Amino acid sequence: MRKVLLALAFLASTHMALAQDITHAYQNWYTYFGTAKLNSKWAIPFDIQGRIRDGISNKGQLLLRGGLQYSLTKQDHILLGYAFVPTYNNTSNTWLPEQRLFEQYIHKEKKIDMTHRVRLEQRWVAQPSKAGDVHAIGDWKYGNRLRYFNRTQIGIKHKKQTTPFYVALQDEILLNLWGNNINNLFFDQNRFLTAFGYQFNTNLKADIGYMNQLVQAPSGAKTMNHILHFSVFQTIIL
Repeated sequence: MRKVLLALAFLASTHMALAQDITHAYQNWYTYFGTAKLNSKWAIPFDIQGRIRDGISNKGQLLLRGGLQYSLTKQDHILLGYAFVPTYNNTSNTWLPEQRLFEQYIHKEKKIDMTHRVRLEQRWVAQPSKAGDVHAIGDWKYGNRLRYFNRTQIGIKHKKQTTPFYVALQDEILLNLWGNNINNLFFDQNRFLTAFGYQFNTNLKADIGYMNQLVQAPSGAKTMNHILHFSVFQTIIL
């Protein structure tokens, strides 16, 4: 466990070291992660996320994502999925959609509550039309992106007794790959989260915490988003 915490601390410190001469912004993210279990091998994970800029006073982004998952073992899972991600563009004053296909592999450790996830995305992002054009979308850009995600959940004990409370630490790095017309810079963004949660039962939990998101635009300009992050996780047995 000590090695896990040191690794996460290293990721966080590296994240902060990169974040110099940048613009700071504030957001609220509200997320729901569901997993509908069809049987012992097949499941349908899905999530709905509302990402609001400038606290609660501005539009941001909506994410709708789902997929079909197959369990190779109890610890290893593969998935093919699709996401629809409309993002509000302040310049064009309109919502610009993004279409994604993605493939992912998840490994869950046996001895500790840690999840590793590797995801490959194929993205089609709408671009704003030129001024005076009657159409909101002017063109589409395509890009490939690789994501690595690590989440560790640490249960809180009281007088050596297990409680429903926990602390979650997670980090995800997103990297642009070959053939990327959206952003030709290798580093896309990094997200570090620390959260405090409550396990209602084996199929339902929720946590709230702080996420530090460092984003690099195609121009090289960096933005650090300070995010209040609220999540609900639910497993649904069909």
